[in-house]
Amino acid sequence: MIDSFFFDFDGTLQGFENHEISDSTIKALKLLKQKNKKIYIATGRNMADMPDHIFTYGFDGYINNNGGMCSNEKRETFFVDYINPNDIEALLKYDEENPFSFSYMTKDAFSINRVNENVEKSFAYFGMEVPEVVDPRTLPKDNIMQMNFFVDEEQEAYLMNNIMKNSLSTRWIEYFADINPKDISKMRGIERVAERDQLDLSKTMAFGDGGNDISMLQGCKIGVAMGDAKDNVREVADYVTTSADDHGIWNALKYFELI
Repeated sequence: MIDSFFFDFDGTLQGFENHEISDSTIKALKLLKQKNKKIYIATGRNMADMPDHIFTYGFDGYINNNGGMCSNEKRETFFVDYINPNDIEALLKYDEENPFSFSYMTKDAFSINRVNENVEKSFAYFGMEVPEVVDPRTLPKDNIMQMNFFVDEEQEAYLMNNIMKNSLSTRWIEYFADINPKDISKMRGIERVAERDQLDLSKTMAFGDGGNDISMLQGCKIGVAMGDAKDNVREVADYVTTSADDHGIWNALKYFELI
């Protein structure tokens, strides 16, 4: 029987139409808690960019930055990793001659180096404000947990092969790619949480809709793709539900007779 659940945030818990968590999802989370199940968030978002209401639903822990930071139910961090400073140095040199837009996350802040149309489209898609513009050369190079590169797939491949040699990228919408340290993924975050909270990975279930969710959909006992997920995500899932805006979490939990 599944006793631990891991939920992506954008496109999974929160839909893209109204940028809200549906009443059915809130009800499902309450029912899981009533059954003494463990519920966790596993998101690409930084903790500093989570909406305050998310902390009222009784989550047992938080995996942020695609697994780069893991925290307990009180948001106390017990694991954090950073992008290799050599990669940051190489990126800044590249950007001097080939300027492009990228954002960067520290434990407490989310900033961007320059804003363009893709940046504006991306944050509008999430219902978020564009981060503060900050010159990355003024920041320490050893405390950046995650980045977003607002480039196409061809430039992304070049950057990962030639500049960000100690990092990896995942992409789930056309406007940008997530950049994380090489050994970071949502599934590695789940493994760290499982070790800390003594969870049985054979009794876990994950919900997601993007490329950065693939590792946990494959690694958990049951992986559920949301209805509007791309084909590469749907292909690795054990089950495809409806979209977040169409009661996807509720419908999947009912299908598996978990609520």
